[in-house]
Amino acid sequence: MNSRWLAPSVFAIYATLPTHNYYWDGVFFAQSIEQAGRFGSPSFWLNLIHPNHLFYNTLGFLVWRGLATIGLHVRAITALQTINMILAAVCVGVVQRTLLRLTNSAYLSIALAFLFALSAVFWRFATDADAYIPSVLLLVADFDVLCTSSKPRPLVVGILHAAAMLIHQLAIFFLPAAALGICLKGGRRSLVQYCAVAAGITLPAYYAGFWLQQGSSNPAAFLHWLTFHSADSAFTFNPFKNLAITLINYPRLFLGGTGHWLEYFGPFMLVTLIFLSIVLAVLLIRTLSHFDELRFPGLNLDRNLPLLVSMIWLATYAVFLFFWLPSNTFYKLFCLPAIVVIIAHILMRYTGPRRYRLALLVAAMALANLAFYIFPYSRPGYNQALRFAHRMARLWSDRTVVYYSDFIVDDWYIRYFNPQTTWKQINPADVTPFAGHANDDLDSGHEVWLDSTAAEALTHSWPEAAAHLGAAQEDNFPKHPIRFYHWSGERSP
Repeated sequence: MNSRWLAPSVFAIYATLPTHNYYWDGVFFAQSIEQAGRFGSPSFWLNLIHPNHLFYNTLGFLVWRGLATIGLHVRAITALQTINMILAAVCVGVVQRTLLRLTNSAYLSIALAFLFALSAVFWRFATDADAYIPSVLLLVADFDVLCTSSKPRPLVVGILHAAAMLIHQLAIFFLPAAALGICLKGGRRSLVQYCAVAAGITLPAYYAGFWLQQGSSNPAAFLHWLTFHSADSAFTFNPFKNLAITLINYPRLFLGGTGHWLEYFGPFMLVTLIFLSIVLAVLLIRTLSHFDELRFPGLNLDRNLPLLVSMIWLATYAVFLFFWLPSNTFYKLFCLPAIVVIIAHILMRYTGPRRYRLALLVAAMALANLAFYIFPYSRPGYNQALRFAHRMARLWSDRTVVYYSDFIVDDWYIRYFNPQTTWKQINPADVTPFAGHANDDLDSGHEVWLDSTAAEALTHSWPEAAAHLGAAQEDNFPKHPIRFYHWSGERSP
């Protein structure tokens, strides 16, 4: 295959089956972009800036508005998905070019580029709306400059790394690998220049983002804002449990599968799974059986700089992600390129005849991911919240008001894919005003609905309200029940 067609071919694969099992952050990003309003409005920077992915929403907003300007009126989530498909295809092209320079083998570079492109988690997020793909692309480009350029280039390496960190904070852990590579290639002066450029761009940019969003310049508040994370995100210090999760999750970067595909698609998929598992096992065993044909000469720091940088890159992320949310496989996307480069350095030592086992292994992996991961996720009916949102779209109009107490993740999907509706929050500590507000909505010709959190808060403080909740619209498959209730109207005491 001609490498010029690699990126377009990968983009075509991504575009054929975009995911409909949207990652919840992507729905949140899209909602934030669409409700940002005009530049200068009070909600503009509040919606577009987030400390974990500083300027991702801003870039998405500019693309979405730019498409609208030329007459392409699409939802923000579609724009974000399209951006990711394009950038992911570019990322695969950069990976192939880097591997070609490192291995001097067109076959090996293209086969491993497809291994990277069609690995389960990268393929899935390449067709979703998320900040990981553009940040990983910038890290891959940074690695390419760092390891294949004849000069240290601390300015370019620093700018690319800073840009990756402005898209997603997790890119910061590329720092040890970049610092080591720059230092070995250009000495202490280049290292200082790189650090000055990366820090000189990143810290002021984050501080500016903090000021724009929070309207404050307090250093202590900035530090608290900079280290923001959701309540369910934390370090875990259970080494045995973390080790088990980690050993499971790294293979899952390459081979994925949904939790309910058998129930959803029937027994034919079980037969296919068994067949592909046998093929993968045979190919893997055959590949490992020729391990003795690899040659491992002693390391030379100059000639093996890419391998050394990759090992530090992988080790840094592996240590951090061992303790920080080890079950989040998608965070390991940030070190997936390093794993592929290390594999390339191992396979380039092979001295036997070419039997195309690697290409067959990649093809079997891709087919398995397509059957059990990508194709199911591309079906709109597979995502429970999305399926329910489309169902409610047939019942709701622009005169529908939905009340909620806690804006749970299911609500993110249901609200975003029903943009014609209006959503209002109930204060669970004081539900007394609800009936009056709801009756005002009814009097003005609106329909009133409650999600499960609002119904629970209301009936807990006002048990008689249960008599005025209509039959629930619900969906119980495959996870938890999603329930919404029609409100008939009644004054609270």
